[in-house]
Amino acid sequence: MKILVSSIGSLVGQNILDVLESEKCYRRDLVTIIGTNSIALNPMNFRCDKCYLLPNTAESEFVDKMIEIIKVEKPDLILSGRDEDTEALAKLMLDNPELPGRLPYGNIKTIQAALNKLKTWEFCQRNSLPFADTFVLGKTGDIKDFKDFIDKHSFPLIAKPIEGFASKGVVFARNEEEAMRVVEYENYMVQEYLGDGEKLKKYFEQYSENVPLFTSAPNIFHHSCHTIISPDGSIDEVFISRNEHENGVTVGFKRVYDEELESITKRYAEAVFKEGGYGPITVQLRKDVNGFYKAQEMNMRTNGNTYPRFLMGQDDLGLMINNLFKDKEFPIHKDGLNSSEFVIGKSLSSNVISLENVNKLKENKELKINE
Repeated sequence: MKILVSSIGSLVGQNILDVLESEKCYRRDLVTIIGTNSIALNPMNFRCDKCYLLPNTAESEFVDKMIEIIKVEKPDLILSGRDEDTEALAKLMLDNPELPGRLPYGNIKTIQAALNKLKTWEFCQRNSLPFADTFVLGKTGDIKDFKDFIDKHSFPLIAKPIEGFASKGVVFARNEEEAMRVVEYENYMVQEYLGDGEKLKKYFEQYSENVPLFTSAPNIFHHSCHTIISPDGSIDEVFISRNEHENGVTVGFKRVYDEELESITKRYAEAVFKEGGYGPITVQLRKDVNGFYKAQEMNMRTNGNTYPRFLMGQDDLGLMINNLFKDKEFPIHKDGLNSSEFVIGKSLSSNVISLENVNKLKENKELKINE
């Protein structure tokens, strides 16, 4: 089987490679990995069988270059390494139905419902799903309506880019002055804060004047609820983890079991399938000030916790391959760690890279590894 992974240098790309190379269920020899990346100096490039250097997804040449690679390599499966790639690849495959390869991410409508947080809110409204109350100036109301939104939810509020990832650009609005400023930001949305805002008071007081270059708010965790929707609508076991964050990155990962969260996740999955989607879905949930679980966002692609879930017993990649390619009989890993005894700690790793290979990739824009 040949698998093409875009943005192989991302955390998602690393997770896909780690899953395939794991000694717990080694399957790297069953696949040929074709990676694409916009940066030559990345160690994940050289864990592939072949890697291509591409323009960034937002650049105009990306689509033509990717089409050329797909035609040459003829992958069976195409996986996205970043949010931006997911929509770009889905549109590319929709516009060029003759191309080989399958994306396991459903359709454009459901992909956009996950990538665009305003569309996520609209999707949840259509399907009566619990989601953080959301305001976008000019879309959900005017300034008068926003003042009513503030009265309803008080402070703090959360402002975030409508399309974004890894908490980049996310800010608190601690008072009316800040709220009135952030609501005017272009392509931003404001949401109720899910959690106990009282626990942030000391944090806000600490940084009321001189704000450090890097800060990390306390009590930042969420429950990440993940499952796989097969093309026939059946839903795999729901995997729930409590994710601890530091500077927008998951650093602690523990599997938990919660019937309420499982039920909510299944409702999300059923709604996605009803609108034509399938594949992986992750819903991030926290409790609001009244103790009710609400989602703060969702995504529908392979993500940066694919390997931790694998270690704990959910094999996303194996499930997706078997859902799409019934004849492959791809091995699935099921023997996870005892979740009551272990927690997954996440950290950066260091890798040695051949400068000769880096320079070859830069010069030729493609490289066969270990040739």
